[in-house]
Amino acid sequence: MLVALTLGWLIALPLVLMSPEERSAAELGVYYNLFMVTPAVAAVVAYVLERRQPPAVLYGHRPGSAQAVQAEHAEQSGQSQQATQPEQPAQILKAQSLTDALGITPLRPVRRLLGWSVLALLLFFGFSFIALPLGGALGVYPFDPSMPLFVQDLSSRLGRDATEFIATGLLLEVGVIFSSSVLGVFLHAGIEMGWRGYLFPRLQLRWGPRAAVVVTGVISGLWYAPLLAAGFFYTQTPVFQALALMLGYATIIGGVLAWLRMQSGSIWPAAFAQSMISAAVILHFWFAEAGEMVDLRQATLQGFTGWILPGALLVGLLIFARRAYPQRVSR
Repeated sequence: MLVALTLGWLIALPLVLMSPEERSAAELGVYYNLFMVTPAVAAVVAYVLERRQPPAVLYGHRPGSAQAVQAEHAEQSGQSQQATQPEQPAQILKAQSLTDALGITPLRPVRRLLGWSVLALLLFFGFSFIALPLGGALGVYPFDPSMPLFVQDLSSRLGRDATEFIATGLLLEVGVIFSSSVLGVFLHAGIEMGWRGYLFPRLQLRWGPRAAVVVTGVISGLWYAPLLAAGFFYTQTPVFQALALMLGYATIIGGVLAWLRMQSGSIWPAAFAQSMISAAVILHFWFAEAGEMVDLRQATLQGFTGWILPGALLVGLLIFARRAYPQRVSR
């Protein structure tokens, strides 16, 4: 955690110290991409340090571990039976490989991994889209189903009135969103290796899934602080207000991502979901009224009205937390 936060500040601090003019001329993509891999780097550092401890220390508190098996056997057998029956061998614990610790593997069963990855893409495309008419109904987003900005852009590309080609153009653009989500998964995998790959399962083993959702959300939200201070995500918003919004976003969205990670056994479905969130940002431009500003603090998946559906899903997941977040950490 400390490594990720420190690296994040070291990378983003030059942006924070720049003037707005300097920042507009800077290579923001380079800073952003470097920032995104810091959780993975931090997880690798933590893994190296963790290897110095015996597996029983790391996983001994987990039900089914060597200590738990021994305690349960002793309690059930009693002293008299212990004299006549040989003690059952304790379960052997094995330290994780690096790829298992980061959630990169296992990749099997392939059908389960593909199924959860497709679900992640569809689910977060749905969240990103439905947030727009929902924001419109609540009066915080200028929702226009006629898609004037999309029609205008499509007409300029075709060189003619594109009204009759809206359905075809929209279908093609949705295909571009899904393609971009697949191609961008490796960048977003760096985030997931740290937070949902490495950190979340270990917090879950110690404190349970509900606490793990909250703690992981808070830590990953704080990690975004230097980017928020540099004006990312919530433009022209006071830093502490932007940080409060990011903490809410990271906890709610992160809780759903953790569900995808634990159900699938790897970070890839969550990484696809993260990639979809980035790719589907274009939707809020398409469906906005021409000339109207969009307040990202209130509308879209980034704003609090966009958290309603994923928040409702997260509440249901936390009610059935043990079933929703199965422990799949290798031993």
